[in-house]
Amino acid sequence: MLRTKKKLGLKLNLQGEDIYLYLDNLSKVLNRLGKKVISNARKVLKQQKKVVTGNLSNSLFYTLEGTDEGIELLFEAQAPYWDFVEQGVQGLLSNAKAPNSPYRFGSGNFQGSGTLRGGIDRWVIQKPIKGVRDAKGRFTPRKQMVSAISSKIYNYGIEPSNFYTIALDNGYKKNRRLIGRAIGEDFSSYVEENLSGVYNITITI
Repeated sequence: MLRTKKKLGLKLNLQGEDIYLYLDNLSKVLNRLGKKVISNARKVLKQQKKVVTGNLSNSLFYTLEGTDEGIELLFEAQAPYWDFVEQGVQGLLSNAKAPNSPYRFGSGNFQGSGTLRGGIDRWVIQKPIKGVRDAKGRFTPRKQMVSAISSKIYNYGIEPSNFYTIALDNGYKKNRRLIGRAIGEDFSSYVEENLSGVYNITITI
């Protein structure tokens, strides 16, 4: 899914006159990068066995827009818990699984409508779970299993998957030169069509 708020460009002031430089080539490169990152992020989720219902994977999207501060390529998801999966969650008793996560069970900061136990209950139903029998071969009731899993996650947290971070790092490394070249082409085209003289443009990304 793609969300673009407005045409990508930069507002420049040239000898007191405001001009707008459209970055069409850069926009094409960044849109290709955005789509590739989304595709690779879904692959990472699948490889890490984070796909059960597909709600998270299917809800990934990126936004490309120009702001007063620069150009932003943002990656998010409609599933409200997506960043918990990305950065992990610290447990109430231990932060060992996600020491750098800004989230922690028991902090009271989650504003969503769902609950951890409700989510685990749906997960248990939809995903085959090994070890549903006790030591005597008796089946473990679903409510008991849900309670045990929920308590363990609540107390000890969730490891980060970094699905977006992995996909973005890989995509940026492969497209860094293309991004620089696209910026150079956009500036060169504008100079050739609108300005006279010789200019030396240095671009750092």
